[in-house]
Amino acid sequence: MTRVKICGIRSLEEALWAVEAGADALGFILVPHSKRYIEPQKLRQITAHLPPFINKVGVFAGEPPNRVSEIIRYCFLDTIQFHGGEPVDHYRHIKAAKIKVISLDPQQITSSNSGHPNNPRKNVASPNWELLHTEASQGLVQGILLDSTVQGQSGGTGTPLPWKELHFKTILAEIKKANIPFILAGGLHPENVQEAIQITQPYGVDVSSGVEREGRKDQEQITRFIHAAKTKASKPQSIR
Repeated sequence: MTRVKICGIRSLEEALWAVEAGADALGFILVPHSKRYIEPQKLRQITAHLPPFINKVGVFAGEPPNRVSEIIRYCFLDTIQFHGGEPVDHYRHIKAAKIKVISLDPQQITSSNSGHPNNPRKNVASPNWELLHTEASQGLVQGILLDSTVQGQSGGTGTPLPWKELHFKTILAEIKKANIPFILAGGLHPENVQEAIQITQPYGVDVSSGVEREGRKDQEQITRFIHAAKTKASKPQSIR
């Protein structure tokens, strides 16, 4: 069954909505310039009242290792999600699982099909595969999250990745060679998450803006999203 992370949680009420609907993980944005930023003091009050077996993920971008370590301990977090292109090796001493985010521009992926569609290593839309595979093989990261970026904004953009595009499929195939869990994000919502899962076959999915109304988490949307993600669809398609 596909795991589900509800990201951008900012209150205990929102957290409990997700837990009650069956979320496996909750994400908390610890990037000060983000509109979904939550202060560590407030976050600690939320995590202290959550039930066991819920994974608590802190999302960081460019924070120094010592500061990340301090927040992880103070807020009772289980997992670090790196959103700023940080050298993961600098955080190896922190006792928490680590997820590396790869942000892709959907327009760049689509336009790249006219270039080298069968060779992700030669395309400008592709990550540094050698570095990624090294980090995975050394146990520096335990998961890879694919997200969309629009005009320099990463996370919570509401823009889906082009799952059906040939170049996206070659990127995903390269990522799966790392042999660690792959998590899909970027523009997911209750109406498209099942199709996205059918096509990409991820370990888990991650959503933020797709379960919001007027910029705030919505209980009905959260429930619908989790139900759709965890309901097995017919005729699954896989990346080839």
